[in-house]
Amino acid sequence: MRDFLMRPMSVLPCSRNLTFVRADGCMLYDVDDNSYIDAFAANGNVLAGHAQPEIITAYNTPHEDSARILFDDLQQLLPSYLSLFQLFPSGVAALQQACRLSRQRRNRPYIIAISEDIVQNSFLVMSSADEEHFSPLFSIDTHFELVSHNLSHPPVTGEKRLSQLGKSCKGACLCSLESFFAELSDQTAAIIIEPSIGVGGSIEPCRNFFGRLNEFCLASGIDLISNETQCGIGRTGSRMFGFQLLNIHPDIVCAGPSIANGYPLGVAIYAEHFSDLVEPVSKPGCSACSAASATIRLIADQNLLRRSEQLGEYLKEKLHEVLGANPLINYIRGLGLMLEIELINQESALATHHRASRAGLITGTGNVRPGIIRLTPPLIFSADMADETVRILAQTIAASD
Repeated sequence: MRDFLMRPMSVLPCSRNLTFVRADGCMLYDVDDNSYIDAFAANGNVLAGHAQPEIITAYNTPHEDSARILFDDLQQLLPSYLSLFQLFPSGVAALQQACRLSRQRRNRPYIIAISEDIVQNSFLVMSSADEEHFSPLFSIDTHFELVSHNLSHPPVTGEKRLSQLGKSCKGACLCSLESFFAELSDQTAAIIIEPSIGVGGSIEPCRNFFGRLNEFCLASGIDLISNETQCGIGRTGSRMFGFQLLNIHPDIVCAGPSIANGYPLGVAIYAEHFSDLVEPVSKPGCSACSAASATIRLIADQNLLRRSEQLGEYLKEKLHEVLGANPLINYIRGLGLMLEIELINQESALATHHRASRAGLITGTGNVRPGIIRLTPPLIFSADMADETVRILAQTIAASD
C-alpha cells in the first residue's frame, strides 16, 4: 500500500474534509478506516484499480528495454500505419509535442480543438509564452454550440447551433462548421478531437460527424489528432482506443497516465509520414514504461475491454431506470465506463457530489460544463459497486430536491 501513498496521481482532490491514506482495487480508505467506492479513479487515470500487485512489481523492477517493449505492445493494438512513438512525462506534454510536429510538417500556424478539456490549460500557458498562434479554437460540444477561445488570433463571432446528438444525425452536425473550417484550412495544421469528450461533457460521439471530419482533413491537408488522454486504453469499451470505435484514421494519437495506471507517462503515436520529424523522446524512466506494459497485459488477461463495455451499459441503464425521471436530471450519457450525469445547475451537482462522498461514494465534477457529476471508475468495477453507486446517487440527488 505504500506505493499508493507515494503516487501523486492516485487520488485527486474530490471532496472537502476527506483525506485518503490507502486504497485497494476500487476502494479508498480515510484516516478513520472508513471505506469509499472510487467511481472517479483520479480522473479515470487509475484505469486498472489501485495498488495492483502486477503493476507495482513492474514499476519497481523495470526491464532495461522497457520503452521498446511498450512500443511493441502498443504496435499490436494499433493499425500498422501508426508506427512511430515518443514518450513524455504526461499526456499534456505528448499533445503539445504532437501539435508542434504537426505545425512543423504542415508549416501552418493554427490548431483547432473540438473540445475544451485537458487541452485548455495546456494551450493557455503556451499561448501566453512565445509560441505565436498556438491558442486553439475550441468547441465545447460539437453538437450544441461552437465557442471561441483565443489569445493571438481574431475571435470567432456569433453562436453556431448544431444538430442534436444521435444516430440519425448523419453528420449534419458538421455542416455549420464546414465553412468556418474551410476559411481557416490553409492556415490550420491540425484538428484535435476526443473520440468521446471527457471533461467537456462525456459526449457520446456521432460517428458520422467524425467520419466527415476525417474526410475534410484528408482533403485539406490537415492532420487529425486523436486525444485519448481521457477516453483511451479501453475506457470507452470494446476497443483499446476511442478512435477505433469511430472507424477513422488519425495522423497522431496521444495517450496519458491511464496507460500506466496513473504513473506519470504520456505517449504520442505518429503515422509513418512523420518519420522525418519524429526523434526518440524518452524523458520518463523505465519504471513508468514497465507499468504501462503491465497495465496493457492486465487489461488483456482480465478481458477488461469487454467488461468496460458491458458494465458501462449496465450502469447507464440503471442510472436511467432510477434517475431518469428525476426533474433535477438533464442528461445521462457516455460510453463504457466514462459516464456523466448532467443536473439542472451547478449548485445541485456540487451538493450531490459532496453528499455522495459523505455517503461513501467518490465522484468527479465538470470544470468546463456546469452541473456535472462524472463517473470514471476503474475498469475492474463490479456490478455490485455499480448498484451501490446508483443507490447513493439516487439518495443524494433526492436530498437536493
